[in-house]
Amino acid sequence: MRKMRSKSSTLVDRPKRYNWLSFVHCTEVPRLGSCWLCGSRSAVDGLCEGCTQDLPWRNTPWRKKLAHIDEVVACFNFAYPIRQLIHQVKFGRDIACARLLGRLAAGQFEHIDLHLDSAALYPVPLAHGRMLRRGFNQAVELCLPVRRHLYLPIDVVSVYKPRAGRAQSRLDAATRRKNIRGAFALHHPVNVDVAIIFDDVITTGATVSAMAQTLRLGGAKRVVVWVIAAA
Repeated sequence: MRKMRSKSSTLVDRPKRYNWLSFVHCTEVPRLGSCWLCGSRSAVDGLCEGCTQDLPWRNTPWRKKLAHIDEVVACFNFAYPIRQLIHQVKFGRDIACARLLGRLAAGQFEHIDLHLDSAALYPVPLAHGRMLRRGFNQAVELCLPVRRHLYLPIDVVSVYKPRAGRAQSRLDAATRRKNIRGAFALHHPVNVDVAIIFDDVITTGATVSAMAQTLRLGGAKRVVVWVIAAA
């Protein structure tokens, strides 16, 4: 596999173990059994054992109390190389990279004690205009491997986002809460006991709290949040 140097995404927080000189674009299909990150031939499910162990797995629970949410579970800390992989999905429109992250997350979420027979996944929706510009919803693409692995239904219809607002990533905590207020609406009631909100990154929790309120109003008895990474 040919490695490509990315001029726009210099990696400044490399783990000391490696001396990676370039970032491997996930749009390139790797050789069978080779690692997405280091290129070794001993990869299982996209990453070699060394790279998998060195990922910034999140070992501490999310302790911040969020309105309308019962629990938050994050697979990783928002650090190298997960940060770069998520950006590659979100801004590089890299669906293959989303599949890799989704498979990693699925292995973590399968250990959560939930009554999954009465649960459904709710990826955070994008407003129509932003969806058209981006061409896809990264939360949905990241969620698909989790749905397949855990045999969970996915609902992308019940909750929608009628307006785009300003990008949350560019705002401070107080402005995020104001920006997201009233951002979600219901197409029809939610007929599940456990609604699982799924997103790429959680920072302040303003987005998922607003969506959780909408799901509660729609009939969800319990709302939990699953994210790839926590900032």
